[in-house]
Amino acid sequence: MAIRRKKKPDLVLPLSSMGDIAFLLIIFFMLASNFMKTGNVKLEKPGSPDVEQQEAAKISVMLDENGDCWYEGAIVPTREVTDNLKPLVEKNHDTAVHVSIHKTLTRKEYMPVIEAISEAGAKMILTGEKEN
Repeated sequence: MAIRRKKKPDLVLPLSSMGDIAFLLIIFFMLASNFMKTGNVKLEKPGSPDVEQQEAAKISVMLDENGDCWYEGAIVPTREVTDNLKPLVEKNHDTAVHVSIHKTLTRKEYMPVIEAISEAGAKMILTGEKEN
């Protein structure tokens, strides 16, 4: 008498939903990383009727109401902005830096940061809110 082996069931894994999950995770982490860059800073942007939509920020520099300089979500001295930007500008000459300045700051308080970005040779995009 021959011993019969049990037939193994065919195992089929639905892999089509794995792609959906992967894309959802990628989108979630992209959004979460952008929120983390500006999440710590309380910033009131100045208003202007001439505000236009610009390209997405690759590098961000912010000055909060206390005059603290934030480079990519971390407080840094103004002189470090130039040091951090120079290698990036040398790699890509079209490096754009989004600069956000709190609306209560005076020219004396924000000009050192603008000079530091200019010294690095980066393209500067000032951000603000659209006024009615």
